[in-house]
Amino acid sequence: MENNRIATLLEKTFNGPAWHGPSVMEALNDFSLQKVSNKIGESHSIIELVQHMTTWRNFTAKRLAGDNEYEVTDEDNFPKETDWTVAISNLKQSHVNLTTALKAFPEDKLFTTVPTRNYDFYNLLHGIIQHDIYHTGQIILLKKL
Repeated sequence: MENNRIATLLEKTFNGPAWHGPSVMEALNDFSLQKVSNKIGESHSIIELVQHMTTWRNFTAKRLAGDNEYEVTDEDNFPKETDWTVAISNLKQSHVNLTTALKAFPEDKLFTTVPTRNYDFYNLLHGIIQHDIYHTGQIILLKKL
């Protein structure tokens, strides 16, 4: 039951309709390719944020699937991919991977600690939703430049 609730939040945050405003994909639709490199000062660009989101969604999916050794490297955290089509495709695939892993995850393990972390899977899942919302807000601001 709880996994279904989290999956619904994840889906609405990613594809909409989201309560908080534009979903991830709504924010990335109708996009000018010239804007993918937009930055404010030393901030990350839109494409870097998309890839960063993908990285942490993949981390979450791998941990849900039992890969307790998987870690995000510094290079993975903000990859330097410059192909927008590839970045969006990878983000969409991360959504498939994450929702698949969540559906297969035993609900009785939601409140067990994520190996090598100091939080449980419940907080990891809500954290990745919040992470998406946070970076979607940044993308919307950069898109308006």
